[in-house]
Amino acid sequence: MKIEITFKIILALIILACASCDNDDDDVPTPGTYILGLGVTTSTETTNFVIGAKSLASGAISLVGQGTLQEGYRDYAFGGDTFYSIGGLGVTDVNAITSKGDTLNIQPGLTFEFQVDDFKDVEGNGTTMLGISSPLSPSTSTNMQFYTVDIATNTRSNVTNIPFNSVYDTSRHWIFHTGMEVSGGKLYQTFYPVDAISFNTQNTDTLYVAIYSYPSFQLEEVITDVRVGPAGAFNTRSGIFKAENGDLYTVSTSSISNGYSQSTKPAGILRIPAGSNDFDENYFFNTQDAVSGPGGKIAHAIYIGDNKLFAAVTVADHTIEDRWSDTNLRLAIVDLIAQTITLVEGAPEFTGNGGRSFAALQEGNKVYYGLTDEDGLYIYETDIDAATAVRGTEVRATFVGGLARLK
Repeated sequence: MKIEITFKIILALIILACASCDNDDDDVPTPGTYILGLGVTTSTETTNFVIGAKSLASGAISLVGQGTLQEGYRDYAFGGDTFYSIGGLGVTDVNAITSKGDTLNIQPGLTFEFQVDDFKDVEGNGTTMLGISSPLSPSTSTNMQFYTVDIATNTRSNVTNIPFNSVYDTSRHWIFHTGMEVSGGKLYQTFYPVDAISFNTQNTDTLYVAIYSYPSFQLEEVITDVRVGPAGAFNTRSGIFKAENGDLYTVSTSSISNGYSQSTKPAGILRIPAGSNDFDENYFFNTQDAVSGPGGKIAHAIYIGDNKLFAAVTVADHTIEDRWSDTNLRLAIVDLIAQTITLVEGAPEFTGNGGRSFAALQEGNKVYYGLTDEDGLYIYETDIDAATAVRGTEVRATFVGGLARLK
């Protein structure tokens, strides 16, 4: 059954939620261990909510009489025991959301100069979030900004401005951030060159990684490789991943369905060994050759441990007419050592959520991800070892933009 949410229902949800949209901390009754960021899209706009849930395996999650409205465009991140609702497209605030029994405590107070392009617990210890904000064009500012946020106190520090033209010659192109990781006391950032007005990509012959000291954010150098094009894509935050031993893997796609206007190099993964500022010349994983048939471009991914990614991979070749469509995707397990891509059985081909982070949640050997099949939007549970999925909870919304488990 296709999900239809009428204007009256949306209006009722907004009225119900507005009581929790003030500037003070709010305790919002909502059941559950899991927290989801949900989007409801009509012909004119998308409205975003956060909601708790007790299970992802069965039943249904409905916004009727539940959920808390989030202002404007929203993406999401998670660190420590905090779920972050991140503003974008002109909204520059971040709400910190924690669990208090059967309530969600929503704490506003973080506001940034520009939209937040990435926000993550790069050290994985639940104490510090690393963020980057950058304008979409030089007409707003010619600096990108790095900072850290203390999770316990919800305060920002180490704010550092980096001129764009120190990272890339911005007289040629603007650049968009696509991912970041910290390894060995250094921050590695992937980005791609783009026309600031048309978003066309005329430079797709080179992979770029900027390397900074961490946490002082002093630019050290920018390394390049011409075996592949730029890593990541617009707002997907899937450009670079760190393995347990500190090795870094960059994921290049130049995928037209994720916003590139051309593709001139094969899609592939390169490695930067732990402690190194150079690419491993002996490692090249051609992801297009790793699938049977067309496609093989990794549009979205998260790292799931043991040198593996959980990913959404294209299974069709796209033309310029497919630009920004994020279509023809399959869930997959990507083995970075064996250099294999295994499509997940039991999960259908689907259309992704475009330029936003990949809302997949790993719990042990399972990964949960919401996708729309022929019946509507459902959470699919993937067994990592078996590369099989089963359909779980129905979600009565248009898309799942964020997913985490709160303690």
